[in-house]
Amino acid sequence: MQRAELKCYRCQPLSMTQDTTGQVGRVATMKCEQMWLYLGIFCLILGLATPVMGESEETGPEKADVRILIDISGSMKENDPRNLRRSALRLLVGILPDNTRAGVWTFGQYVNMEIPLGTVDKAWKKRARVGAGRIHSRGLFTNIEAVLKRANEDWGGVSRDYRRHLVLLTDGMVDISKDPAENTASRRRILDQVVPRLKGLGAKLHTIALSKRADQKLMRQLAEATGGWYEQVDSAERLQRVFLRIFEKVGKPDTLPLKDNRFTVDESVRELTLLVFQPEPAQPTRIQTPGGETFDAETAPESVTWHRDEGYDLLTIVRPESGTWLVQAKEDPDNRVMVVTDLRMKVSDLPNRAVLGQKIPVIASFADHGRHIERREFLGVLRVNSEQRTEQTMTEPQPLFDDGHAPDQTAGDGYFTQTIGESFQSGVSEFVVTTRGKTFMRERRQTLEIVSPVVLDVTAKPGDPIAEVSLRPVAGAIDPATVRSTAELTGSDGQSRSVDLQKGEDDIWRARLDLGSLEGNLSLRVALTGSTPEGQELDLTLDPITLQGQAQYAGEEPEPPAEVPAAAPDVQAQSETVVEETTENGWMFQAIVFGTGNLLLTLFGGAVFWFVRRRQAGDDIQLLEDGEVAV
Repeated sequence: MQRAELKCYRCQPLSMTQDTTGQVGRVATMKCEQMWLYLGIFCLILGLATPVMGESEETGPEKADVRILIDISGSMKENDPRNLRRSALRLLVGILPDNTRAGVWTFGQYVNMEIPLGTVDKAWKKRARVGAGRIHSRGLFTNIEAVLKRANEDWGGVSRDYRRHLVLLTDGMVDISKDPAENTASRRRILDQVVPRLKGLGAKLHTIALSKRADQKLMRQLAEATGGWYEQVDSAERLQRVFLRIFEKVGKPDTLPLKDNRFTVDESVRELTLLVFQPEPAQPTRIQTPGGETFDAETAPESVTWHRDEGYDLLTIVRPESGTWLVQAKEDPDNRVMVVTDLRMKVSDLPNRAVLGQKIPVIASFADHGRHIERREFLGVLRVNSEQRTEQTMTEPQPLFDDGHAPDQTAGDGYFTQTIGESFQSGVSEFVVTTRGKTFMRERRQTLEIVSPVVLDVTAKPGDPIAEVSLRPVAGAIDPATVRSTAELTGSDGQSRSVDLQKGEDDIWRARLDLGSLEGNLSLRVALTGSTPEGQELDLTLDPITLQGQAQYAGEEPEPPAEVPAAAPDVQAQSETVVEETTENGWMFQAIVFGTGNLLLTLFGGAVFWFVRRRQAGDDIQLLEDGEVAV
């Protein structure tokens, strides 16, 4: 007996005892290869059994790197006379979560780092609030190119540690010189050089145009090209709320539902930040704890940090008491309760811009101390719903399911799924996901702009009965090559006729309607399918357009006939005789036609009845197999 110790390049030494050394080598090699084969099969099975990472999982960096760029050009004296940029910036500074990297740059002719780049903590926030007070409106130009380059010059490559965001606030055009050619060249460099660099760095540029005179086209292009949010506001009073929306995209905060000025804190909440908008003048905000104690900014306990500013209160509470809290202030839909907690709800990010007819999957999941929760006793009591809100309307709550039925993939895996899009309306909407459990509640808000993929127009010149119909695709919203459309014109009697839309060389579909041959109220309805430039399918029926037919109504009283002079007696008698004969012949002819028609219908009906009875007698089994039942 020989003892042999063998090695292979994949494993540790193998000690075996065997009669023949050569046989030992072959056996050891075979066992080693079998082991790795089994291990590979096991890994493959494990990979198939493991659920695919849901879209709700934050696969990117957890922390954010935010660069805020504020216009201080002279035109701001007119567009922001109260310098509300200061209070809006202080609001954003106050709600930025700890461990975020942030800095503030101001720009006019030159670029200044107003608040140095650093890690957000209490000390940084204190310095930032002081720096916000130095914002002015004395700049000579609006050098957007320079500030976009300066603010991210330290970025290199895609970051694995931070999600990168820039927030640009301006009220003007690209303005670096009195020479228009230099301004045009700078604008071109922003699009051709700066934007590609930001995309390559994985950075999103959010833009705010604080004036109708701002270069809104450029601001929208910058945001859409980098996946950022664009908003145009006419009044500086809206800046605070715009900054809040952008923060929710940047920080993805965990929030608690706030209804009737009440919110419920659970034991997992370590800290909460309460934002209360207060129009001037207003009664001071007061807070009532679950224990019944009440305090305001002057009487707040040591665990509360209270910042009062123009138009809002912002307070942070460390280790808040569990239970229901009450805000004693005027209700506002933009009030927020943001929390730091180990029990988090994660929701898939929605696009900043969606298209009517587009179906978007939404996935929500939950994590405790960063670990995905799959416990049935926890998931089984959750109620996860979503709703869409606009300034005018609110949809009914719709549930997200974890039942394995489409669109959900696997039952009980902790990923609650829903497909949204059917209830979308054009304009800016807020999409809210709310979860209620036995001991906690969570909420996530996202703002998105809904655009139509096409523009439907109907035009007609005064007095011209011909109406021109045109269907024009919106650039960037739908691929014209994929558009398939149908159109129908329905009258007040419910009868419809198809409208033939023909595609022109300019990718516009057109048709002509002859309203002169139609009467009453008409409804033009267009349905279309297609794909977005990214390949997402669209299926949409446009809102109907009401038209008015120009033909005379059939039921209108005809004009009275011209008066006929009385005929001579003999001529009149002859005319009456002819009329009576004609009438009598007409009735006789109609009677013959009617009788013949009834006879033919009777013969035809009898033949059909005989044929059916004969077929039933011979094909009873076939009829039953086909699932038909005679009544």
